[in-house]
Amino acid sequence: MSTTARSYSLTIPRADDWLNANRREHYMRHAAAVAEWRKAAHWAARAVKLPKLHKAQIIATLHFGDRRRRDPHNYYPTLKAIVDGLVDYGLLDDDSHQYLIGPDIRMGEPGTPRVQLYIREMT
Repeated sequence: MSTTARSYSLTIPRADDWLNANRREHYMRHAAAVAEWRKAAHWAARAVKLPKLHKAQIIATLHFGDRRRRDPHNYYPTLKAIVDGLVDYGLLDDDSHQYLIGPDIRMGEPGTPRVQLYIREMT
């Protein structure tokens, strides 16, 4: 008997300034941006009624409004806030390696600023 892993796509509109590992800002401004991204991820997951998963892999594609060159891994703080929002929602019990593979970060085509998540259930 074989089981097929479920997969989901989730779009998170740009919630605040992009969190970037190279940018230094006041801790209160940073905390506010983290809270907005976290809340946006929670509500996006809730809107599509993502189920609870025991373990998952996440691939994130970042879409910016322009074609400037960027290092996608500098935006890991944005993804950390998003993953925390998904844990707040209840998608996973925790974001430790026992429950989560990734997030792997990719650059997408320019357009409406957003983060597109591909979430694959792992067994």
